[in-house]
Amino acid sequence: MPTVSLAPAAVPDLELPVVTIGGFSWPVELAVTAEEQVLGLSGRAELAAGSGMLFVWGEESRRSFWMPDMNFPLDMVWIDGDCLVVAITREAPPQRPGQSRAELPRYVVDGVQYVLEINAGEAALRGVKVGDGVEFGGGIDGECGG
Repeated sequence: MPTVSLAPAAVPDLELPVVTIGGFSWPVELAVTAEEQVLGLSGRAELAAGSGMLFVWGEESRRSFWMPDMNFPLDMVWIDGDCLVVAITREAPPQRPGQSRAELPRYVVDGVQYVLEINAGEAALRGVKVGDGVEFGGGIDGECGG
């Protein structure tokens, strides 16, 4: 008969990357490579409530987003290199049936190093506002505190 050890087993670090603004934390997927950033959340049926996708660049710059092949609306929280919210795009609509890519609006903000995409309405629900500080955790701590 095999023996069973009662010693605690080593537990792998299962902590997910997290973005915290105003006391609310969103577990996030990361979009770091150019390929991940181009794809973003396009083609997905939904984004789980209370979760998001964080786009990460090495420096601040003018960033431009659009919503091709999206199936649901999003809020975009634009974050600078000092880990402050510099803009919020609320309720960006998905691409409508029959809407060409040329007709899609572009959302452009200067001085951005990170963009947090969350479900439409969550920024307002959580009280996120321009000027709020942002903290990262779960393996991305070095980016914005944590």
